[in-house]
Amino acid sequence: MSNNVKEPLLAYLNNTVDYQGDKVVLLNRRLYPDEVQYVDCDRYEDVAVAIEDMTIQGAIVIAIAAGYGFALAFQGKHDLKGDAVKDYAQTVYERLLSTRPTGQRLKVILDKCFVEVEKQVQAGHHGEDCAAALHTLMDQEVAEADNIAIRCGQNTANLLEDGDKVLTHCFADAALIHMLIEAKKQNKHIEMYCTETRPYFQGARLTAHSIKETGTKVTLVTDNMPGFLMEQGMVTKLVTAADKITLEGHVCNKIGTYQYAVVAQHHNIPFYVLGYEGPDENSPNIDDIEIEYRNQEEVFYARGVRTAVEGIEGLYPSFDIVTPNFVDAIVTDKGVHAARNISSYLK
Repeated sequence: MSNNVKEPLLAYLNNTVDYQGDKVVLLNRRLYPDEVQYVDCDRYEDVAVAIEDMTIQGAIVIAIAAGYGFALAFQGKHDLKGDAVKDYAQTVYERLLSTRPTGQRLKVILDKCFVEVEKQVQAGHHGEDCAAALHTLMDQEVAEADNIAIRCGQNTANLLEDGDKVLTHCFADAALIHMLIEAKKQNKHIEMYCTETRPYFQGARLTAHSIKETGTKVTLVTDNMPGFLMEQGMVTKLVTAADKITLEGHVCNKIGTYQYAVVAQHHNIPFYVLGYEGPDENSPNIDDIEIEYRNQEEVFYARGVRTAVEGIEGLYPSFDIVTPNFVDAIVTDKGVHAARNISSYLK
């Protein structure tokens, strides 16, 4: 590619999740980019655990991994037929859905998988047939998700101006990468600030590395610096992803997003959300968002080293919610939407 643009490893899903029939292979995002290590999941339970322990991260990546895990669950189940297939599918569905409760894409994918199993049962097929059908379904979902990320990134790049200094939080995944690639194609000089994103440091590792691979200047800051940057005029745009978007335009994203959005509005800095495939049609309002609380022990450590004293309590809500009045636009594969009108995406 021209303009010193390199396509980062995380720009496409098949570099992170691969289904090989007898196993699901996952890029260990807890180690990347220090190590490029792939984890073999021989059972759907292995996939579930990899989601829970943050071996893989990101709403879309988690959903794709779970979908392939669903296919893996039926591998070798030739003798499973009729109602037994549906009963088993329900067990698999519930286990995979329980792994991370907040992100909207996980349920969407698992619902599609369950419907596909029902179709196979109605056609008189057995468990092994379900594995093949689910494999095909998920390959299609991966291709669609990659295309959605590309279009979402391109649409967001159109909102950027030459010379923008963009703050991002956590890892907004492939759309952020494609935003920067497209900006370079448009000859826009963009600089990025990314937060380290404790306690798993997705920003310091995944985001910073991916941005650097596109040839874009990136500056890492700690999670408590963005207010200063915005007050000093060092940031001109705020861009994050979203794990869930309600029909009313509430944006649920990595914990910390809310405070950045509030400060950005105070300083008249536009906040754009990479909305990928739009809102969750099953989440009308803020009451439909379940905030995941992770183990307090995770707050006490940084990259395996304890940084807190003993004998104290910790609190780790993984996500917070930005109300639509703080969001300037939600950008999807279909275009740019006002937060309060995001439900129009589904029409």
